[in-house]
Amino acid sequence: MRSRAAVDLIVDASVAFKWLVAEDDSEVALLLRRDHDLLAPDLLFVECRNAALTNLRKGELTPEEATRVDRDLLALQLRTLPSTPLLSNAFAIAVEIRHPIYDCIYVAAAIAANRLLVTADRRFAAKLAASAVGAARVKTLDAFAAES
Repeated sequence: MRSRAAVDLIVDASVAFKWLVAEDDSEVALLLRRDHDLLAPDLLFVECRNAALTNLRKGELTPEEATRVDRDLLALQLRTLPSTPLLSNAFAIAVEIRHPIYDCIYVAAAIAANRLLVTADRRFAAKLAASAVGAARVKTLDAFAAES
């Protein structure tokens, strides 16, 4: 049984990585996966693998754990949008909020799919919330946690 009404969401890699590696708010991220209709740009799979490699270099994951992340990503069966058609809009958003384009691809996906973006990146969410383009398009993962 769902705890609240399902919402159509775009998730970014900061949320999806929490499905694969135990981090703060991983439980909330898993509840989102269970309770909502999720979609993501295909870039998410690159970013999650990069996060696994970063954690491996920092000694926070073993090689076996990083390999498991790679394997588990294949099993997610998360519906995706191709990133290439989102690039021009993502670039314009990145220019407007002065933020890296790879994060802005998720915002462009939220706009294209008419969905809300969920991110665990509070700094990025704050930039979006202060902008004309992203104010109504973003919610932090911890805001979902507060609702639970």
